[in-house]
Amino acid sequence: MGRYKVSAECINCKACVKVAANNFKMNGKVAQVYKQPENEEEEKQCVDAKGVCPVDAISLLDPKVVLASSKIKATLDEHPELKPVLVKLSPKFKKMQTPALYETLARFASFSDAAKMTGISVCEILHVINGYLGVEDKLIASMPECINKVKSDFVANSQDITWDESSDRFIYNNDAAGDLVLKLKALKPQENIIIISVDRPDALLKVAEGIGLIYNIEEGREFRVSIFNSEEFKEIGDWKEIKESFDVLEVRSMLTDPFDIIIKKAYEVEEGHGFVLVQQFEPLPIINMLTEMGFEYLTEQVDSKEFRVYFYKTISLESDDKNSSSKVDVVIQSATPVAYPVIMRLLQSEKIRQSVNIKELKVWEETEKHLAWIANGKADISFSALITSAKLASSDIKIPALFVWDNFVLLSKHKVSSFADLKGQEIYTPLFKEAPPAKITKYLIEGEGLNADDFVLKFGTPFGRPEEIYRDFVDNKADTVILREPEASYALKIMKDRGEDVSVLSFNSIWNKLNPEFGSFPNAGLVLKGEFVRNNPELTKVFTQELKLAIDWVNNNKKDAAKLSFDMMRQPPESIELFLDRVNFNYMEGEPLVQKVKDYFEILNKHNIVDVKLDDEFLGVFR
Repeated sequence: MGRYKVSAECINCKACVKVAANNFKMNGKVAQVYKQPENEEEEKQCVDAKGVCPVDAISLLDPKVVLASSKIKATLDEHPELKPVLVKLSPKFKKMQTPALYETLARFASFSDAAKMTGISVCEILHVINGYLGVEDKLIASMPECINKVKSDFVANSQDITWDESSDRFIYNNDAAGDLVLKLKALKPQENIIIISVDRPDALLKVAEGIGLIYNIEEGREFRVSIFNSEEFKEIGDWKEIKESFDVLEVRSMLTDPFDIIIKKAYEVEEGHGFVLVQQFEPLPIINMLTEMGFEYLTEQVDSKEFRVYFYKTISLESDDKNSSSKVDVVIQSATPVAYPVIMRLLQSEKIRQSVNIKELKVWEETEKHLAWIANGKADISFSALITSAKLASSDIKIPALFVWDNFVLLSKHKVSSFADLKGQEIYTPLFKEAPPAKITKYLIEGEGLNADDFVLKFGTPFGRPEEIYRDFVDNKADTVILREPEASYALKIMKDRGEDVSVLSFNSIWNKLNPEFGSFPNAGLVLKGEFVRNNPELTKVFTQELKLAIDWVNNNKKDAAKLSFDMMRQPPESIELFLDRVNFNYMEGEPLVQKVKDYFEILNKHNIVDVKLDDEFLGVFR
């Protein structure tokens, strides 16, 4: 089998993904080899993908053999597809790939060191790696030199102790190696750490030397290693002088949007410290957002595919020690992309930053997975669709505010003025036939005096995802679709740019013909864990107030909101602006919300779209 790579010349045409979906996937705005071919069919598809690439960005690899002395990070930087291969060998390789350890332990450790830390023979590691790269024959030909632990590979540079030693002692073993590396990284000027180890901890010593620490080794029945940060205390004049000491957050090889990881890192950074974001492009939306959160930044372009953005959190004039000591750990999740601009603005809030520590922030691509986090209480704060969340009303949740309304439309390449024009036509529909989008569509069809059985609602496998329906529409695989925002606006922008006409049926307009003066119907909002609300009543109040302010800002600053969120939403700013012109953001809480929800679910119940008991317990969720 051939081994393939994608160069920086990739133009995001997705041709390779369509031809060889098992092996190529999109990583942000470029394609990458997700998996090398493993059989003749995949090899043929990869050859076809190479052939259809319009800019010859796909080429065959001629990888060098990986040896015991090869550095882990250097190897994985060159062959990121090896990361999951190593994790299958040992879960310890997964920990080694976390940003902090990847830039330290993996950077300085060889595969000989990895064999010691994982307990797997270096031969097994090398055969698996080189076999995957297709150069196992070269490895065999180089035996036994390939596994030699060259004596000159590492010579410890022990120094006499001239520093005050700490009273703490730490035991080194393979399980503790990662944690001890993090302790080394955290050593402040003139601080010391003492480590006891049965064998000389060469991997740890390599890291110490690599990050500028000095050490002393004493050998008796066991090794005693005293590691010291010899840097002198000094006043920070220009933070750019210390930027190379910042933690590195490498996101180029991530298969999913790294937004949640970046924001979590930004919230963790203390004043007077910083981090380095390594990305394939200059991430202007993230830069815009973090500057509003009190960060200064410096961008350096290393090459066409590597930008390093140094973020430094400035020291505020007024100490917020009191605030930081009382910060509440929270887990935040979003399952609806319509809310992304609001979330981006909300996370810039000074009051939110001083009140919460984001323990985890999750942006789901498969929206159904967020329900488990709500049901099992893992998420404190969720942004979710109303009908979906209402299924969990008997759980310990609160839905104190809704702010997304009238979120569905029907788009068609045919001339359509009502559902009657679509008899016998396939209508690509989200989720599945028993889900609310399909049931509401049938309700609206029958409300116009038509027979729903005369219409063909088409679903995906296992069910229709909005992102796939949107792609099918713009790729001319589907003529008529039901789409939520923001995908509806994305589709309209693309079709307009092509000069193609699209008919639009507003679900809200038809709904109000059937329910006069109903107004906007609710779609999505804020879902809170009940325990979180009870334990943090003041914080809950702050959060809902700041959410309202964020919504007002987005509604009144659409161009700036588009600039803030276009990278996270993976669309050009013009498409986001169109979406923000079309979407209906309107904050509602309190008794008006309770009455609106009651009116809405009475209609849904009456027409067998849902079956909800509208008692005080259910309605109390919205108070």
